[in-house]
Amino acid sequence: MSEVQQELVHLFDGLRAVSLSTRRSEKWRRYPPDILPAFIAEMDFPVAEPVLEAIRAHLRVGGDLGYAYAYTTDAPVQRAFAAWARASYDWRVEPRRVVLFPDTMRVMEVALEQFTEPGDGIVVDVPAYPPYFEAIAAAGRQVVPRPMRLRGGRWRLDLEGLARAFRAGAAAYFLCNPHNPTGRVLTGDELREVLALAAEFEVAVISDEVHAPLTHPGHRHVPLGSLPEATRVATVTAASASKGWNLSGLKCAMAVAGRSRDHDRLMEMRPRERDGVGILGVSASEAAFTLGDPWLRAVRHYLHGSRRMLVELFESFGPDLELVPPEASYLAWLDGRRLADRLGSDDLAEFFLGRGKVAVSDGREYGSEGFIRLNFGTSQRLLEEMVRRMEKAVREESPESGGATGAPPPNVPGYPAPVYRSYRPADKEEFSR
Repeated sequence: MSEVQQELVHLFDGLRAVSLSTRRSEKWRRYPPDILPAFIAEMDFPVAEPVLEAIRAHLRVGGDLGYAYAYTTDAPVQRAFAAWARASYDWRVEPRRVVLFPDTMRVMEVALEQFTEPGDGIVVDVPAYPPYFEAIAAAGRQVVPRPMRLRGGRWRLDLEGLARAFRAGAAAYFLCNPHNPTGRVLTGDELREVLALAAEFEVAVISDEVHAPLTHPGHRHVPLGSLPEATRVATVTAASASKGWNLSGLKCAMAVAGRSRDHDRLMEMRPRERDGVGILGVSASEAAFTLGDPWLRAVRHYLHGSRRMLVELFESFGPDLELVPPEASYLAWLDGRRLADRLGSDDLAEFFLGRGKVAVSDGREYGSEGFIRLNFGTSQRLLEEMVRRMEKAVREESPESGGATGAPPPNVPGYPAPVYRSYRPADKEEFSR
C-alpha cells in the first residue's frame, strides 16, 4: 500500500460521530443526536481528492451550473467509464453506447418501460433492494419474488425457481450483482446459467451493478454485458460511480444495452426520462473513473478489515444474529429470526433503534422478515460502538441473559464469552452529537 493510501486509511480510522454530525446528508440528519446511523447505503469516508478537485475545477469556470447535457454520444465521462470498464473487467464498451441517467434506479425504471408491458411479471431475487418493488408496482407490472438460498455458507440464486418463473411467462429479471443486501458476487458460471435461461424463455435481464467497484479480496465482479452469452438475450446494465466513490448526491449513472437493437429500443424512451443528470456529477464521475483508483483501493482495504472485525464482533451473539460475510460493498445482512422469536418482536430495527440507539434497516422492507441490514462503511471505532450498543440492548432485554450487569448463565445458547464483559459506555464527547 502506498504512502498516500496509508494516509487515507488513517483518515478513515479517525472518523468520529461528533464531526460527522455536521454533515447535511439524510444519513446524519434523519435521527436525533444520540443515534448512530447504519441504515442508508452511503459511506462516511471523505470523498477522493481527485474528485473534489474536479468539482473545484468545474466551479472555477464560473456560472456553469446549468442542466447537464445527457443526450451526448461523445462526452469525456462516457469515454472515462468505457476505459475504466475495460481496464477493470475487460468489458469492451463503446463510449457512444454509454447512456447517461441521474441514477441507477432510473435506468431500471426506463428499461422496465421499454422492454416489458403493463401486467408483465418481473422476477426479483428476495431479499431485494426495496425500490425494485416500488418501481415494478408503479409501472403496472407484477413482482415475481424468488427467494435466495443460503447454501454452503453463501447466498445463492435459486436457478431452478428462476427457470420456473421464466417458464411461467415472466418478461424480465431484475438482477442485482453484487447483490444488495446480501453482498453476494455472482460468478461468471452463474451468470452464464442466468443468460442461458433468459435466452431459452426470451426474458430481458436488467442488471443493477452499482456496487461493483467494491468487491472484497477473493472475489471478482463480472459485468453481465461482458459475457459472450449476453448477445443472445436482451440486456441493460446499470452502473455508476455513486457507491464506489460515495457520490450518490451528485446524480450521474450509466446505462449500457447489450445488443445494438436493445440500445435502439432503450433510446426510444421519452426524452424527459433521461433528465436530471447532475452537471457536477458528470465531472465527479469522470474524475472517479480516471483518477480515483488509489482512493478506491484504500477504501476496499479498509472495508475488508471492517468486514473481518464485524464477523468477530457478531460472534458474541451466537445464533441470535448470524452474518454471512458479504463478498462486496459495505452492507451486512444479518439473520435475526431467532433473536426476534426470543424477544417476541417482529421489528428488530425498531428494537435496536429504541433500545440500542443504532439505526439499521428492517428486513421486511427487503421482503425478509427477521433480518436487518447494517451499513459498516464508517470508522472501525464507530462500528465497534454500534455492535456493542446492540449487544447491550439484547442483554438488557433478554430475561435469561442475566441483565445488563450480570454474566449470562453458562447454559444459555449463543452467548459464549460475551463481548459485553469488556463493554464500557462510550465517551459522550466522542459518540454523542
